[in-house]
Parts: sequence; C-alpha cells; structure tokens
Amino acid sequence: MESSTHFSLVKLDKPHIRRARVFSGISPKAMRRVFGAWLAFVAVVGLLVFLAPGLSTTFILTTVAMLIVFTVAMFAQSRIAEGWPAVLVDQDMLYVVRDPYKREFFQLPPSLVTSVESTLIKPNKKAIALLLDTAQLTESDIEMLNQAVWPRDDRLLALAHFISRDKACADISQYISRYRR
Repeated sequence: MESSTHFSLVKLDKPHIRRARVFSGISPKAMRRVFGAWLAFVAVVGLLVFLAPGLSTTFILTTVAMLIVFTVAMFAQSRIAEGWPAVLVDQDMLYVVRDPYKREFFQLPPSLVTSVESTLIKPNKKAIALLLDTAQLTESDIEMLNQAVWPRDDRLLALAHFISRDKACADISQYISRYRR
C-alpha cells in the first residue's frame, strides 16, 4: 500500500494475523468467550420466552427470529479465528493497527521503537504508546504517522483491551530489546 522510509501501511490477510504473535488487542480466546456468553444468553431468553404463559405465537416467533438474526450478524462480524489485534509481530516486523475493520496496520522495524509505555487516549481509553526514535524519522515518516487514528509525531498508539497494559508493555519491551543498537 503506502510506505515511507521506515513505515509501510499494509493490509494483512487472515492467515497472516493468525500466525502472528499478538501483544495487545482482543484475542481469539476472548472473542470465543464473548460469543459463548452470547449463545448462553440467547438460549436462556429463548427458553424463557418459549415457556412463558400467555404469550402469542407471533411474539414467540418474532423474538426467536430476532435472536437468530442478531446471532448470525454477531458471528459474521466476530472474527473468532483472528480476534481484533492492536499490536502484533511477525517475521521480525512490528505491526500497529490503523484500521482494524480493514485489517490495515503500520509495519515498522522493532529497532525504530525506543520504549513502550502505558497511556490514556483522552478521555478514558486505555492504550499502549510505542515511542519512536525521532532522530531516525524523516518527513515522510512523520506524514505517515499523521495517518494514524490518533496521530502523533513521535509515537504510535494502540488500544489495550482484555490485557494488562503493563504486561503488554513489558512483553513488547522485551521483544524490542533484542533489536536495540
């Protein structure tokens, strides 16, 4: 897709995301739990509506049909196999999400990251900040950084869901320490 000196904006396919190591984001395991809880909810509500006395057949069928429609829609969008990753690594390159729905990621070498810290995106979104070596950044790199969802001139931000930000930061820091000069 697009690229600069150190960054590329790439679109990853499902197999690529599945084989990558995910540091932050919603894992496939969490997606399966959410979908399992939804199925349990559907079963309980369906059973209650079906067994409730005095409800019309039209109401029962409409309720069950809506539950089925929402379940199919949820399953179609759930990405149970790949999750919704925010920061991942594959083949010695870091990927930070730009557009999760389109599977667009910023691809960058780990040597460009100087440190990782937990942060907040205003007003209250928990996130991870990958601080970049500004001495290595060119004008085209900064232009590419400004295409991020939360643009910054010296870092990339990614949301942290269902995982401790501190654990994710420690894991990423441990990974990038192998590439520091």
